[in-house]
Amino acid sequence: MEVAVIGGGDTAVTDALELAEHARIVNVIHRRDQLRASEVNQRQAFTQPKIKFIWDSVVTAIEGQDKVSSVKIRNVITSQITDVPLSGVFVAIGLIPNSATFSNVVKLDENGNVVTDELMCTSIPGVFAAGDIRRNSARQVATAVGDGATAAKSAFRFVRGHD
Repeated sequence: MEVAVIGGGDTAVTDALELAEHARIVNVIHRRDQLRASEVNQRQAFTQPKIKFIWDSVVTAIEGQDKVSSVKIRNVITSQITDVPLSGVFVAIGLIPNSATFSNVVKLDENGNVVTDELMCTSIPGVFAAGDIRRNSARQVATAVGDGATAAKSAFRFVRGHD
């Protein structure tokens, strides 16, 4: 299959690298002319022959009936519209945590993620965080579930008066 990943950050690039193990071609569609991903991830992606980059472009439509058949992309510089036939689309954009509500309550890192320890404890005793909102999250369902279980256990211990 030929697929597309929309985005240019670490999540998009790591998704593209993983998809390259299974897909014939992975098109990374990015609205800028360079990636925002870490240098290590960029180096891996640029040397992966199955990954192709479509720069300065945004997806305007995902086409298909019962399944994806193509995407329409618009070049942000030339405004040219191109139809790219493919079988799947993976969106990896907008990973800004919705943590503004907590900015005056618990410690956040420079990206707005809640800082926790390995027991999901935040900077405020009795406040716990789990899943994508916390710093160093793998942003996967399985790890979010594990974080939730750890946070629940920590909260239970806190309520019972154990450290």
